[in-house]
Amino acid sequence: MLGYAMNLQNKVALVTGSSRGIGRAIALELGQRGADVIINHRRNSTRAQADAVAQELHNLGRRTLVIKADVADPQDVAQMFSLIQGEFGRLDILVNNAASAVFRPLLQLEEKHWEHVWDVNLRAINLCIKHAVPLMPTGAIVNITSLGSIKYLPNYGALGAAKAAIESLTRSYAVELAPAIRVNAVCGGLVDETGFSEMMPQDEKERIARLTPAGRMVKPADIAKVVAFLCSDDAEMIRGQSIIVDGGLTVGLPT
Repeated sequence: MLGYAMNLQNKVALVTGSSRGIGRAIALELGQRGADVIINHRRNSTRAQADAVAQELHNLGRRTLVIKADVADPQDVAQMFSLIQGEFGRLDILVNNAASAVFRPLLQLEEKHWEHVWDVNLRAINLCIKHAVPLMPTGAIVNITSLGSIKYLPNYGALGAAKAAIESLTRSYAVELAPAIRVNAVCGGLVDETGFSEMMPQDEKERIARLTPAGRMVKPADIAKVVAFLCSDDAEMIRGQSIIVDGGLTVGLPT
């Protein structure tokens, strides 16, 4: 059990958008398994949250680095990876978690909304991978998507399209970066304790929990555990896959 718990010992991981929510849970899970973790956040207002995550990792004995960077900004991304190279000299794990959305019906979306959603959710991933690969002789990349990539969710059209594109990008990179770097995606269900779930009425959350075979909504920690597995050598033969973590919601829904 101890060997499995520490199966990322001495690995260096970058988790984008890791000051809160799913990203925070992933950063802490990787740290608990032995990885040193770079915490990325975008706004000055999230610095305190990012520092708090770094402190939790420091308490575990991990090396950390907090970097403020907009992953949709090429200059910010270049600077972020330059800092990583200077501090750690390499990267073993990249988790592309940062996301942003405009929740509106498709016909109410303006061009600027589409540009924002695609810049932050799709182009940013490609940008981060391009900068990460020179620092990764071997390793693992995990992209975070959502059920909106395969199912209709109200007011989720733009983000859902971007998430579907991320899963396609994942498959392409899985082939082009093989065999040294494994690339997969984790497709989260309706995850509690996140910005999207905070907009949901409590009775809707309870309805989703009843429809979920697991008996509850997915938590950020559930996503984090699957990400950590995919980052480990135990997942050597899993490549180009989008692993759905939804407690069985999509298979349990009435037809």
